[in-house]
Amino acid sequence: SAVATMAIAYILISALVIYNVEPESFETFFDAIYWATISLTTVGYGDIYPVTVLGRMVAMLSSFFGIAIVALPAGVVTAEYMNILKENVGK
Repeated sequence: SAVATMAIAYILISALVIYNVEPESFETFFDAIYWATISLTTVGYGDIYPVTVLGRMVAMLSSFFGIAIVALPAGVVTAEYMNILKENVGK
């Protein structure tokens, strides 16, 4: 689906950026992917995190866009589901 594709793209782009901005905190690219995934899902274990100002700015932007990628499509899907329910109730 489009939402899954956007989420995967978000994770890979966020991981690539944070891996290059803060290599001392993210030793492997997998660590960066793990961080991006945990951030997107809002679990936030806190075992890996950025420590530099630039890394934290990337994390803030990443979180902001991550919310948009997940929350906006969820609202659209819910609205369509409600429309279908209204149509079926009226029959």
